[in-house]
Amino acid sequence: MNALLAPETFVYRIRDGEAVGDARSAAIQAWRGSLGDDDVLLAARYDALVLNSPHGRPLLRFVEHVDDGVVGFLAVAPRPMCADGRRLRAGVLSHLAIHPAHRSLGPALMLIEAAVEAAGEHFDFVYGIPNAHQGASAALRRAGMRRWADMERSVRVVRHGHYLSRRLPRLLVPAAGTVLDAADAIVRAWQGLRGPRLRARWVDRFEPAMQAAWDGAGPHPAATAVRDATMLRWRFDAGVGLRMRYLLLEDRAGRVRAWFACAVEPQWPQLLDVHDFWSVDACEGIPQAALLRLLEQARRSGHVAVSLRAALDAAAASPWRACGFRVRGTQQLVVRWFDPGLAASPPPPHLTYIDQDG
Repeated sequence: MNALLAPETFVYRIRDGEAVGDARSAAIQAWRGSLGDDDVLLAARYDALVLNSPHGRPLLRFVEHVDDGVVGFLAVAPRPMCADGRRLRAGVLSHLAIHPAHRSLGPALMLIEAAVEAAGEHFDFVYGIPNAHQGASAALRRAGMRRWADMERSVRVVRHGHYLSRRLPRLLVPAAGTVLDAADAIVRAWQGLRGPRLRARWVDRFEPAMQAAWDGAGPHPAATAVRDATMLRWRFDAGVGLRMRYLLLEDRAGRVRAWFACAVEPQWPQLLDVHDFWSVDACEGIPQAALLRLLEQARRSGHVAVSLRAALDAAAASPWRACGFRVRGTQQLVVRWFDPGLAASPPPPHLTYIDQDG
């Protein structure tokens, strides 16, 4: 698709990834300065997104400038999902990047429109999670994407002294933190009496026993990613960037009843970030007993808080709220439905970091 922005010649035009000779090098060129400057890391990101995806090759679109060559990139990456037992063909708008010298509504809108148009032939719907940059949000809306829900960032404090130090005189912090931590521990212990006994165990990679939590859960009413061995190994074990660890929660028979995929950002080592989670009770909401064990493990590991970023329906969010997680920020989740049935009656989302562009 070409866009004529000047008489008799183009300034920007869209190129299909299949028509670009070296799409890998072109993508790195487009990402440089936007998604980082380490070409080795950028190449690894391309390989994970395009060459190593177990769910099919993404649709790739480039925007090219008449003088500067490739200045932008966008992929629609396939993500297998399901809702109410029905398999869904979802696509996520992934790795949108415009070279800093060309960041305006025009090139971004051209990229998104071209990608969404192509996606209509392959997917039931496409979704995107734009960052706070207003230009990306405006281009998504202009391209026909509509709000689906909000990705909420929720936080639960497990060591209060770190946060009290911002508000209280320094001499009062140790005593006040100890009192609040003790009161919190009593409440968590009381809540834990009402749930099943679960043994916590950390592992560095996916274990086949985790598959039972996915297989044992009934059809979820929300649109949610397929969390089988193929997805988890690709998305987390072979992921580029953060080191992921799994907290497995097992019953007395050694069966995995729930798990959390966690990571720690180097710039915020005090936070334990939950990037994904699942349980055999997922349709009713993860058990509070599992969340209490998560909080306990985070505290034992020296973290001061646990965070989660997710778009959840009311049933899935309720246990997290009951365990003290509070919303600290939101990020809009947008969607374009191609399937008429989904457009008429959209399912709620159950999305976490696993559904990000990766």
